[in-house]
Amino acid sequence: MHGTHKGTCRNLCYNPPTMGDFSATITALSTPPGESGLAVVRLSGDEACSIAGELFRTPSGERNTEWGHRRLYHGHIVSGNGDTIDEVVVGVFRGPESYTGEDVVEISCHGGMVSVARLLDALYAAGARPAEPGEFTKRAFLGGKMDLIQAEAVADVIHARSELQQRVAQRQLEGGLSEQIGGLADEMLGLLAEIEANIDFIEEGIDTLDMPASIALVERQIALLDSLLESAPLTRPFRDGYQVVIAGRVNAGKSRLFNRLAGENRAIVTDVPGTTRDVLREPVVLDGLLFVLQDTAGLRDAAGDRVEEIGMNLAADAVRSADVVLFVVDASEKPAPEVADRMGSLDNSRSILVLNKTDLPRSDEIHNIMRSIDGVSSVEVSAQTGDGLDELRRLLVETVGGEALSRMARERFVLNNRLVGLLHEARERAGVLRAGLSERRPLELLAAEARDVLGRYEEATGRKYTDELLDVIFSRFCLGK
Repeated sequence: MHGTHKGTCRNLCYNPPTMGDFSATITALSTPPGESGLAVVRLSGDEACSIAGELFRTPSGERNTEWGHRRLYHGHIVSGNGDTIDEVVVGVFRGPESYTGEDVVEISCHGGMVSVARLLDALYAAGARPAEPGEFTKRAFLGGKMDLIQAEAVADVIHARSELQQRVAQRQLEGGLSEQIGGLADEMLGLLAEIEANIDFIEEGIDTLDMPASIALVERQIALLDSLLESAPLTRPFRDGYQVVIAGRVNAGKSRLFNRLAGENRAIVTDVPGTTRDVLREPVVLDGLLFVLQDTAGLRDAAGDRVEEIGMNLAADAVRSADVVLFVVDASEKPAPEVADRMGSLDNSRSILVLNKTDLPRSDEIHNIMRSIDGVSSVEVSAQTGDGLDELRRLLVETVGGEALSRMARERFVLNNRLVGLLHEARERAGVLRAGLSERRPLELLAAEARDVLGRYEEATGRKYTDELLDVIFSRFCLGK
């Protein structure tokens, strides 16, 4: 991932912030630490090539004095006293056509903690300093290689836990959302310039501001903001996963169902009632959407058992905050009164009644209760054999509106909570500006309102930022990125 991204800030009439004092050359491991086939150590800065040159030797033992752009070099890295550290391949990317805009050197060595530690120590001794989390991407932003929306999308790509999350983040990294919001900012800047120019003319009795055109411009912006914010309520579950709580009476088969859906034996399954006392969580991906399964303590009289009582309180809390509740019933037995009551009071919009143990003869009482329940989705499964689980997975996706969500995510989706907040504020201030234009309020007030809207756009893309904001954003990045 080198060179400029599609839809970079330059394509948005974007004036990148002035590069800070990044005189130091930084280095960090860019692949996960531990044992692996390969590890990649990255350098960025004015001295990246010269520092690499001090340590690199060709297969014949010579120094390399010329580092070509987008070239690979095979050889060895040696320590300050000439000891060979590792056999490596060095990739060179000259600024400004690199990820950060500076000279970037990537050293691929054998993946091992000792090799990497010795390599980093040698780079430090040669003059590089350890990079801070996200500092490579921070330099890319400050160097005008990407705007702040794209920079945050880098972290979202790395942290994506489903294919759909990765696709949305990748699209934002490519600059589509940046282009839309950058275009809004450019339009609003133009309107602000017209309003402020007319402030001088109005003193001479001349009013040249085209009110109908100005109102139409703001209304177009409001329509686009409304379209982008349509996905705002889904940002949290889309990023963090839909919380799916498996609830029901003890020994209804909740833990076995949890293990089946999770694809591994995470919960203890025995014939002893009340095995699960805590809340177990496991992420699963269905049709590109992330779900977080939660196995909870079973319902029963826990009188005298303080630990089990705490477990059931945790289960109740999980049910209240769940996006979807799977209420599991043993379909082979007559349900206890409290189970029958729960079955009849399930929330239709976020509950699925799971009739488990269909590999056993079905209870007549279950059949009678089911006829009295209206509107709750239900599915028959056997957690023992796996029958019916595909239908349960389909119902889970359907309950959260998975098809519409997937379509919206592919067309327009704002993945970032910070950005959602700023777009909400921009939408609110744009509404005030539209009202002000319609009512022909004083131009000074209109200018202030247009400036408010523009400020939200500029903060979204990073045309306007604070050091504190950058610290917060890039602190969630991993080292080496």
